[in-house]
Amino acid sequence: MAAKKLTFEQAMQELKDISAKMSEKDISLDSSMEYYKRAVELISFCKDYLDKATLTVKNLNQVQEAE
Repeated sequence: MAAKKLTFEQAMQELKDISAKMSEKDISLDSSMEYYKRAVELISFCKDYLDKATLTVKNLNQVQEAE
């Protein structure tokens, strides 16, 4: 079974959730490290997503200007 594709909005929500969990006083170092690792993955995903969106907008603007 294929994994469900992560959306930008889901990634942002998960980052917010991770931030809240990492702010808890009783979090273990191991848990903190796991959350941090996942946050880095999500940040990379969001950056790539935004880079692609920016490129798409630039391309669309170039097409419109050429018309």
